Amino acid sequence: MFSHNSDKIDTQGHPFVGVQWTVVGSKGDNYSVEMTDYGFSCNCPAYRKCKHIKGVEERFENVDI
Repeated sequence: MFSHNSDKIDTQGHPFVGVQWTVVGSKGDNYSVEMTDYGFSCNCPAYRKCKHIKGVEERFENVDI
């Protein structure tokens, strides 16, 4: 899978690198979003940064880690 850079989180060496989140798509399909050292990856068919990744990124707003 390809990783997409995050505009909101510095993922390099982040303690959540390797963590996967299950995200339900608009048609009920389950996708897996994973934080990597290079950003986020998702196993959906999108070739650009998808809404699943953006949804996981939003969960990190205003959270201190």
